[in-house]
Amino acid sequence: MEKIASYFRFDITQTVQVLLYKMRMGNGKRWSVEKTAGGLILHQIYEEGAEKEDNQTKVELKGKHTMIITTVSGFVYTIVDKEPDGAEVSFHGPLNALLMQSLMPRMTYVPGTLIGMNNLMDDYVSIGEYMRLRQERHKGNGEENPQDRFGWRINMRFNNELVPWFPAFNGNKNVPKDKVRKGKFTRR
Repeated sequence: MEKIASYFRFDITQTVQVLLYKMRMGNGKRWSVEKTAGGLILHQIYEEGAEKEDNQTKVELKGKHTMIITTVSGFVYTIVDKEPDGAEVSFHGPLNALLMQSLMPRMTYVPGTLIGMNNLMDDYVSIGEYMRLRQERHKGNGEENPQDRFGWRINMRFNNELVPWFPAFNGNKNVPKDKVRKGKFTRR
């Protein structure tokens, strides 16, 4: 079976400098930051007793307005500032991995800007057209991508624009009772 490479492009409201600031602010909380000649390396901080993997997310800076993030899984985000504000993100990796890495800073999506393409296509198309073609390609092979059942996470990050293909978030994430947040700032 031919391996299909997927590419996505979308806009965010933050600039490269804002994302860099957020990465540095996560030092000691979400990850440890190691400075290198070309940028940063982020190492996940684990809770005691959790399994540790050799995971490094590499953040390479290309000038003041371009950042390339390579995740542990090898997915690549290229973030380039736009005028007058915000940035364009190009992502090379599977749809189910979009913005799912815990080492990524939170990025606020600009609604209606998500487009996609794969190596079988000539150019980017709207995400609706991309999903329709993806559905056709998988039809008849009897296999469903097991990660699609978690597609609500991606859908939620992209303003529920993927509802026909992934369910909208309905508030039930099946969180174990010992992991349920409690307190004044809990989402209800």
